[in-house]
Amino acid sequence: MMTLVLVESSLSRLPDWARKEEVISNYKKVYGKLYDVLDINAIPPKMRKMVGEKEGRPDIVHRALLSVTDHPLYSMGKISLYMHTIEERIFSFSPSIRPPRNYLRFLGLMAELLKKGWVGESRERALIREIDLELEEIADGSILLDESGELLNPISFLKSLNCGKFIIGCFPHGKFSERVERLAKFKLSLYRGPLSSSVAISMLLSYAYYKEVWDP
Repeated sequence: MMTLVLVESSLSRLPDWARKEEVISNYKKVYGKLYDVLDINAIPPKMRKMVGEKEGRPDIVHRALLSVTDHPLYSMGKISLYMHTIEERIFSFSPSIRPPRNYLRFLGLMAELLKKGWVGESRERALIREIDLELEEIADGSILLDESGELLNPISFLKSLNCGKFIIGCFPHGKFSERVERLAKFKLSLYRGPLSSSVAISMLLSYAYYKEVWDP
């Protein structure tokens, strides 16, 4: 079983400064309605400097989640998926979750999730739910995917692990926080250069699939 933790994910509700008519009007202009999710693309240009470097990019989270849940390993029940947000909220995902492919539907789902803390038929049978755990409890001793890490043969590396627990950043700019850095027992690079979260996830899971199915 592989555990993936999407850390410092760029997903949050609208802050107080953005709950103004100017922002609301711009959301309606860009997306047709107001979604209670901070998205820099819907913030008026003159106000975008108020968005932090790791904030306002739920599209990155969307692509990352699709990269995980679209993968055969997820369908095979081989992946436990968690998401940690920049506001230190932690969510767990049901193996049966299939996030909307349409971005507007995704924004609606995330607005509901951030407000209620769960989405699905009920809290007990939620497809995504907020959990009362610290990041250290689910990610301590993980492998951190980072371009500054060691560039190794990924399949050989995966074979050396008894079980894989991986941290993947899900934010647009900046470095991992010191807290996240402390959780990593090893830093692994898949490419000597920057990769988007979704590409890094796709590469890692494809290597893991090869090891699982074709070279166990």
